[in-house]
Amino acid sequence: MVPSDIVKEIESLPPKRRQIILNFLKASRMNQKVTRRYNVVLEWNEPDEEDPEGGYTVLVPSLPPVVTQGCTREEALANAREAIECYLEYLVLTGEQIPESDTSGENLVEVTV
Repeated sequence: MVPSDIVKEIESLPPKRRQIILNFLKASRMNQKVTRRYNVVLEWNEPDEEDPEGGYTVLVPSLPPVVTQGCTREEALANAREAIECYLEYLVLTGEQIPESDTSGENLVEVTV
């Protein structure tokens, strides 16, 4: 949080100068590394006509938009890690808060963005 006296000082600046400061703050925020752990749920999909090999669907309950898959457990977990990283990077770029880590679960995946 920015102290109120500094906010007042920034508000008194010309709009172009304020935008430069805002851009700098956003860039600084993007350069901070954040590590989180999220539980992933792997669901086995039996082979069928559409997918003769079968595989895993991966869900991340704490991050509902994150869904991926993989033919093997290892591939599914690697894809989950990549999907989580992409989603967290999106949250950073849009200025949204990154959800806290999960504290338990069978398949905790750790990522740093």
